Amino acid sequence: MKKLLLSAVFALTLCFAAKAQDETVAENPAEIKDTKVLTIDELKAQRAELVAMLKSEEFQKTLAKADALKAPKEAGIAGVDALAGMVSTMLTQLKENRALVPQMYASVTGQTLDGLPATEVKPLSPDQLVGFSKMCLAMGSNLLKSSKDLITLPGEIKSAGLMKGIKGLKSLMYIKNSIGALKQEIAFNSKMINNLVATNKLTSMAANTTK
Repeated sequence: MKKLLLSAVFALTLCFAAKAQDETVAENPAEIKDTKVLTIDELKAQRAELVAMLKSEEFQKTLAKADALKAPKEAGIAGVDALAGMVSTMLTQLKENRALVPQMYASVTGQTLDGLPATEVKPLSPDQLVGFSKMCLAMGSNLLKSSKDLITLPGEIKSAGLMKGIKGLKSLMYIKNSIGALKQEIAFNSKMINNLVATNKLTSMAANTTK
């Protein structure tokens, strides 16, 4: 009777998981589609919007939830474990590089994210800025692939049996929650770094013109 009940709960949960693909990613969140060349003033206004977004309660909650996610133990289902490992790696990578955003901001603008004069800032080269941009694009590409792979997981979980399936469902929810958090942070990082690359380029051009 207990096994039958567990099977029923598992079946219902799996049915819900198969339908609840609400964290799919249709395109690379790091790709910037608006290729309009902005002026220095327009870039400054855009940065102000991005800083406000970064400081917003909603975005900070997203970061906190991402940091609180704990990678589950392996379920013994190849596709599930591989995808859980991939999103876990991306979460760690983003967290480890999160301090680079204010550093890059200060290096390019000469100010902190709070608008105060930046002191003792280690200058970053254009190559370092572009390198961070490329990292965002690569992570966005991996996230897009992960989102597509996510759709196939309920089928793998269903065929894995009851015990592995229950573990697989835990991993599935972890993956879904991770994709949602990753999508937002990757998109933000990409917008900010693209702004800083453009700002740095225009500032350098202006400095060379006045020489």
